[in-house]
Amino acid sequence: MTYHSLPSYEQLCRPLPIWQPKSWYYGLLSLSLKTIGKLSTGIRIGYRYGFDSGVMLEYVYRNQPNGLTPLGTLMDWIYLNSQGWRGIRARSELLKTTLRHVLQTRRHKGLSCHLLDVACGGGRYDLEVLQDLPPGTVEATLRDYKAENVIKARQLATQLDIDACIEQADAFNDSDLALVQPDPSVIVVSGLHEILPNDALIENHFRQLYQIMDTPGTLIFTIQPHHPQLELIARTLPSHTGRPWVMRLRPWQLTQQWAIAAGFQNIRVQMEPNGIFGVVTAEKR
Repeated sequence: MTYHSLPSYEQLCRPLPIWQPKSWYYGLLSLSLKTIGKLSTGIRIGYRYGFDSGVMLEYVYRNQPNGLTPLGTLMDWIYLNSQGWRGIRARSELLKTTLRHVLQTRRHKGLSCHLLDVACGGGRYDLEVLQDLPPGTVEATLRDYKAENVIKARQLATQLDIDACIEQADAFNDSDLALVQPDPSVIVVSGLHEILPNDALIENHFRQLYQIMDTPGTLIFTIQPHHPQLELIARTLPSHTGRPWVMRLRPWQLTQQWAIAAGFQNIRVQMEPNGIFGVVTAEKR
């Protein structure tokens, strides 16, 4: 399937007619995942928390196949090495490289380094970057709206001996965002916009983040203009909401327009090798 022939978000939200062979195929695949598939630890986590959840991503980042019986471990290995999850891990490495560079550049210029991640999940990419930097040089606030993600991020911070403020908050709530002090000079939004279908919400989010950011500041965010498993995921896997995980792909040019309209400048994008995800930097001057 080529990029241009991928079904739209609206098409994926509609159930397939029961007489279509594709409906039978995805129905059988879904049944298999819900039964024998749960021998795989990763698939069990996906059904419990959602395949797009922070708990799921933390498991994907660790990339250590596990399961009930050797068959379950083999299935987990296959699951963890799917195209999408390989892209997620590549995105994480690119994000860490980008964040490390931004923080080190600010330090060398004598600029403030107050990091805010508005939806950190398990916080691994932030905390591993902070582990590489001299203690006390970056003030970090990591947030997530899910309590289980906050707990996991705090556990990892303790394990890595990282001092960071890790708290529960809503990434889109003006009151929650206003509570971040001092004003963040580096803001990370990773994997959040991609799982939300509401364009107006995302467009406004760029304006919200611009307003709370210190000057000069850098926004680091991720994009997903393409996904080769788009329909398979939508027809078979539940999201963290319990509903089908239907992703809205957004052209890079559209996201760029929103960032520029919010006031950001010098916008640069790097795609990971799988061509699924990108990491973008945008500056407030």
